[in-house]
Amino acid sequence: MISIIIPACNEENYIEKTLDSIFKQNFRKYEIIVVCNGCTDSTFEKVKLKADKVLNFSWRNIAKARNEGVKIAKYDKLVFLDADTRLIGDVLKTISKTDFIIGTCKFKPDSNKLKHRVYYFTKSHIFSPIFKITNGILFTTKADFILFDENLKKGEEGDLLRKTLKLKKAKFILLDQYVESSTRRYDQLGYLNVILYWIKEKLKPSSEDYSLIR
Repeated sequence: MISIIIPACNEENYIEKTLDSIFKQNFRKYEIIVVCNGCTDSTFEKVKLKADKVLNFSWRNIAKARNEGVKIAKYDKLVFLDADTRLIGDVLKTISKTDFIIGTCKFKPDSNKLKHRVYYFTKSHIFSPIFKITNGILFTTKADFILFDENLKKGEEGDLLRKTLKLKKAKFILLDQYVESSTRRYDQLGYLNVILYWIKEKLKPSSEDYSLIR
């Protein structure tokens, strides 16, 4: 049994495809929790009849949105899914049969452009296993869950991952299953700008919100 938690801030153009990808999975023992955080578009209206549980808040804090989703989750296995990331293959079935403390999947781009395929392949097969990086999806259990740091305005998944691995002395699980993620940020900002942004954030973290790309 799996609780799927999806934070969604102005995701009207992506959220329905993400939900539909869950419905197409051959594993059915799940609940979908969508946490609308600071939406000013039609995201809430689009998910309220499709998701099992929907929370709607005026604030944008994504770490808090994830934590609020956990509060109403009824199953032990927790899957945190980005609103623009779709499940493919047997992701849920594989997660349901896997023993883990925390982990992620590999990912593919929703675009067939060579630059996207090369980057997503490299991140999935090299950066993710070496540097312990998530790829649009993060799974853990209620028993092992430690709160997302609500003081962080970005990078909350990586922070939770590193803390869990250290505190629980856990093994990082990278499933040989794929999700499909949007390339919108790279299309609009370019790979160089995105990579330089995260390098600067690593060296000197800022308190600014992570820019919305919609």
